[in-house]
Amino acid sequence: MTSQIHTIAVEMDNSHSISPFLIGITDFCLLNISFFAMNYWTQGTWEFSPAYIKLLMLFYFIWFFISFFTKKFRFASYRSYAAVISLYTRSAVYTACCASFVVVMMGLPAFSRLHVLVIWFMMAIQEVLIFSVYYMTIGESAILNDEKEDIGARQEANYSIFLLLTDFLIVGVSFFIINYLKTGSFGLRPQYNQLLLVIYALWLITSLTTNKFARRPFQNYYHSTWPWLKAGILMVGIMCVTIFAYRLFHFSRIHVFGSIFLLIFFELLLCRVYSLLTHNRIRQEDIESVENVKGLLKQKNLSLETDFEKLRLLLLEPVRKGLQEKYLRDYPRLFDLIDQSLDLSEIIQAEMTIINSNDMFHIKTIDGRPVRLLINLHRTNNIRWINRYFLEVHNVLVSGGYFVGRTHTIATHREWLFKKYPKHIANTISIIEFCLNRVLPKLPGLKQAYFAVTKGRDRVLSKAEVLGRLCFCGFRIIAVKEIEERLVFVAQKVKTPSLDQSPSYGPLVKFSRVGMSGGNIDVYKFRTMHPYSEYLQQYMYEKNNLQQGGKFKGDFRITGLGRFMRKTWLDELPMLYNWIRGELNLVGVRPLSYHYFDLYPSDLKELRNKVVPGLIPPFYMDMPKTFDEICESEKRYIQAYQKQPIKTQWVYFLKAFYNIAFNGERSN
Repeated sequence: MTSQIHTIAVEMDNSHSISPFLIGITDFCLLNISFFAMNYWTQGTWEFSPAYIKLLMLFYFIWFFISFFTKKFRFASYRSYAAVISLYTRSAVYTACCASFVVVMMGLPAFSRLHVLVIWFMMAIQEVLIFSVYYMTIGESAILNDEKEDIGARQEANYSIFLLLTDFLIVGVSFFIINYLKTGSFGLRPQYNQLLLVIYALWLITSLTTNKFARRPFQNYYHSTWPWLKAGILMVGIMCVTIFAYRLFHFSRIHVFGSIFLLIFFELLLCRVYSLLTHNRIRQEDIESVENVKGLLKQKNLSLETDFEKLRLLLLEPVRKGLQEKYLRDYPRLFDLIDQSLDLSEIIQAEMTIINSNDMFHIKTIDGRPVRLLINLHRTNNIRWINRYFLEVHNVLVSGGYFVGRTHTIATHREWLFKKYPKHIANTISIIEFCLNRVLPKLPGLKQAYFAVTKGRDRVLSKAEVLGRLCFCGFRIIAVKEIEERLVFVAQKVKTPSLDQSPSYGPLVKFSRVGMSGGNIDVYKFRTMHPYSEYLQQYMYEKNNLQQGGKFKGDFRITGLGRFMRKTWLDELPMLYNWIRGELNLVGVRPLSYHYFDLYPSDLKELRNKVVPGLIPPFYMDMPKTFDEICESEKRYIQAYQKQPIKTQWVYFLKAFYNIAFNGERSN
């Protein structure tokens, strides 16, 4: 009952959330409306010249890039009404700057200034009006309202006069260096003194906007330089708008932007020097005193008599004390997880092995010695052949033995990335790493090249893939926890390794499902889960049980793109191949995995074996909520199908189509 109340509450909280797809479509329509309206206003016609068609294509690209950069399509960005106004304003400013940058750098002064600049602010006004109507209609529940008072950010800033004066001088130095490289003299040509004043004005505006001279505690050099980079980028954008708006195309673009880019370079050097001067830590001396050296050089004879009985007793002691006080002294949270998950009083010192290596050689050196607990402190990401490594661990462990490991997952890596770098830089790096480390290894033609270059080091793994590989290799997951930006797992050797020679890894996956008469059919789908997720079926069932609709609660195996594909049924398009082959009907009971099939009652199993599974399950006819209701729904369908197969197929198809198309019903 508690879980049902919580589910209802969550659904009520999310009932007014705006779909990212709906936001994107609305925004795209507003862009076209603004562009067409401005074209009619400036040209007096609805028709476009070829140049303005190219401009519209350019605007599409700029709009998409800035919307992604400002997270306009994410409902989480709509924290409050004021935050939405700020979001639309920033988006309009950024897009106007980008459009002006392209026009100025490509030397295209013929375009209408109203068409290039005003269109974005027209679009922002329309966005604000539409959201205001939506806000007044739905009320405060339309937004998240989770803004917290950032006391530290609202405190009075403490500015560095040294940085301000030094940067003021650097602006002039950069300008005159470029002038000398351009003309061979430090003397300014006519009107270039006005350009220098404009650059100083933009420098002052962007410096005040970004607070780049404020003394703030930064995590590292990258965070300290981000306000300076942001000020430089903003300076370039505003300069482009100024040149285009006031038709200042007679100024040399090399002089204008060369001065700004040289200024940014000098500012980064200034930040580095200032960081070293202000954050210089006291270093410990690495030369010991003469007295300590003399003490180390005093040598004594060792006793050659060893008490082997005492040594044997030490090997028979439980591992708990040694783990806590010696081996895992620097990893207290890791020890707590192991201590809570295992009975360390039953494992002796002779049965434990601790290593910190990605080399399979260290596992192979354990020759014949029974091992009940193996701990590897090294990251799994640096292991070239992960399955081979897990199988070697499986081989050296006794039945029921435990394996403890650490890995850097997608989630922990993202957390680390955003701590190390500023938000926008971290987002850019995240996109690049997604393409290089998550897409390339899964492409057949590039997979071998990727591993040849990287040797498998620092590969990005999902939580589902790591745990799935463990289950694939014969382990059962005992405990999982994120500790110090690492995912720690405790697994137990309980089964033989899987006989599957080709576990799914690419974009198209094949699943073994129970067909008619209990036979096996291979069902094809586009991947919506992380690799090796199918081997976590038992783990997910044990940890989460079944939610309403028969799906697992909090299924971390599903990717972000996979959730979208499931909602739109794109993942099931390859199943049409099974339908063409006659292995599936258009309407019928859902083709189940063997594990899921075993959860069904015996009488329903017998009924299911008498019919062919289908693409559209009876679930969409009556929308059952619990597992028992799903069983009853499928039983009613099978009984009706056995009496009137054609009529039942059509009735269920039309009802399912109506629920999906008009009632918006979806499978969770």
